[in-house]
Amino acid sequence: MLIPTHQGTPADAAEHHRPAYLSSNLLFACYGPNQVGRDFVVGDIHGEFSLLRSLLTKVGFDEKTDRLFSVGDLVDRGPESPAAIRWMRYPWFIPVRGNHDHWCIEGGLIDEPAGHRRHGGAWFYELPEAVQPLMATLLNQMPVAIEVEGRDGERFGIVHGECTHHSWGRFREALEGELGDSYRNHHIMEAIWRRSRLEDRDSTPVAGIDQVLVGHSVVEEVTTLGNVVYLDTGGCFKGGRLTLFELGGAGEIISVPNISATSEQLNI
Repeated sequence: MLIPTHQGTPADAAEHHRPAYLSSNLLFACYGPNQVGRDFVVGDIHGEFSLLRSLLTKVGFDEKTDRLFSVGDLVDRGPESPAAIRWMRYPWFIPVRGNHDHWCIEGGLIDEPAGHRRHGGAWFYELPEAVQPLMATLLNQMPVAIEVEGRDGERFGIVHGECTHHSWGRFREALEGELGDSYRNHHIMEAIWRRSRLEDRDSTPVAGIDQVLVGHSVVEEVTTLGNVVYLDTGGCFKGGRLTLFELGGAGEIISVPNISATSEQLNI
C-alpha cells in the first residue's frame, strides 16, 4: 500500500486554494469556506481535459477565485490522460484519488496491475520509462477524501467510490490511521473501488456530513441516495456527459456532452 510523501502546495496558490488541514499521512484534507468565489465538483474526467475546459468556460470559471474539486479518475480511456500532469499543478484544481489513478500509481511505482491496459491504461505504459514513475508519484499526492466547508457552515465530503462507513467521522479516522494500518489500507481500497450503496439503492444518510459527492459508478443522470450524490455521467463514453456540480446554494448541475467519444460504457 503506497502512502503519499509530501511535496508541498504550489507557491502561487491563494489562501483559499490551500488546505486548512492535511492529515499527517496526506490521505485526508479539509478546505475552509471559499469567501471570494465559487466551488465546483466535477465527475470522472478520464483524460477528457478539453471537454473539462469547455465545461469551465460554460460556467465562467475564474481561476483566481473559484475552486474545482474532482471525484478522481483523472486518467485512462480518454485521449488526454498525460495532461493530468499539467492540471494537477493548477492550485485551483483539487482532486481525490480514483481507482484508475491508483492503477497508474501502482504501475509506475510497484508493478503493472492486472487488467489496467485492458480498461484504458495502455497509454501509461507507452510513456517513456523515466516518465512513468514521475507521473505515478504526482498522482500519489492526491488524498483519498476531502472535506469542504461551505460559506454557510455546510460540510461537503468528496471521495471517489464511497464513504466506507455510515459515519463520516469514522471514515476519516480510518483513513488517518487512527484505527491501525491494516484498517486504513482496507478503507483506502474500499473508498476508491466500492459501489455497493448504489447497487443496493441504499438511501441511508452518511452521518456527520451534509453531503457526499462521489464518482466511479456511471449514472445516466446525477443521482442522489440519502445525502450521497453520484456525479459520473460517463463523460468519456459514447453518449455520455461530463458534469459539474456547484457546492452550496441550489446545487446547480451543468453538463456538456462528449460528441467525439467512441468507447462504450463499462463500470470499472
